[in-house]
Amino acid sequence: MNYRTLGKSGLKVSEIGFGAWAIGGQSEAAGVQWGWGDTPESDAIAAVRRARELGVNFFDTADVYGSGRSEEIIGKALGQNWNGIFVASKVGNVTRDGKSGKDWSRKHITWSCEQSLKRLKKDVLELYQLHNPVEEDIRRGDWPETLERLREQGKIRWYGVSVFLPEEALAVLERGAGHSIQLAYNALRQEMAAEVLPLAQKKNFGIIARVPLYYGILAGKFKPDTKFAATDHRSHTLPPETMRELAPRAEKLRALAGDGNFARWSLKFVLAHPAVSTVIPGARNPKQAEANCSASDGAPLPAQQVANARTMWEKDDYLRKLRTGL
Repeated sequence: MNYRTLGKSGLKVSEIGFGAWAIGGQSEAAGVQWGWGDTPESDAIAAVRRARELGVNFFDTADVYGSGRSEEIIGKALGQNWNGIFVASKVGNVTRDGKSGKDWSRKHITWSCEQSLKRLKKDVLELYQLHNPVEEDIRRGDWPETLERLREQGKIRWYGVSVFLPEEALAVLERGAGHSIQLAYNALRQEMAAEVLPLAQKKNFGIIARVPLYYGILAGKFKPDTKFAATDHRSHTLPPETMRELAPRAEKLRALAGDGNFARWSLKFVLAHPAVSTVIPGARNPKQAEANCSASDGAPLPAQQVANARTMWEKDDYLRKLRTGL
């Protein structure tokens, strides 16, 4: 496993991290499914521990993943020894009176942080992130003061913001508060490469790249007519019309990648950008954790392959205009 610096936090994090959304299992908010279907707890714990054995030291979760189950599993898997392990969690999503919303109040952020620490069985969170605020909340909210107060209280060490859109990431960078940005970046979602990633690198913000395999599309798992179970969020985040567009484009990328392992190639593509500190693919069992970690072998993608994938994206109107809350 190779390691990189998470921006101005100075943390040396594994370039392959562990995205813990999937191990939360089913999760419903205001009648909408945001989970991944059933994931046996024994498999989830084994996946976390196997990733740790292979050198992963950065685990990303959130209070709403499985309504806290993801954090609890990480606590059960790693809580006996946190030495050298960094955990990032997120805050802000709430469901009240049957409606989903956001709450960036100091009261809620502080309370949620305390609850996350209890579920994780930790005394301090290495990284605490706002969970996808809109641009206006990033620019005008008092969240930096709240998170600085949590730092002073010793409940968190560093903080950042998870975003959907480039303009939200730019708002974080322009405000200059925090230490990291989590964003979607993969061979089919390259909109962050134009302005956000270079500016983040210049300002020394750590970049946490999520959905590197685009929920399995960039692992070559799915066909244009693939449909997902109702208990899987992809049943609505990757509807048939989206799959019909993305699956053929993934096949074109597979052709660029050659005969090697496509999922490994896709992870290496993300790591090829120098602004990326860590990439956080999910893993629901030890085999998947092993496959993810194999991308950190010290052998970067040939520059021409990276350039070819970049050119393909730049020439594709559909991909350049694609904006989703994923």
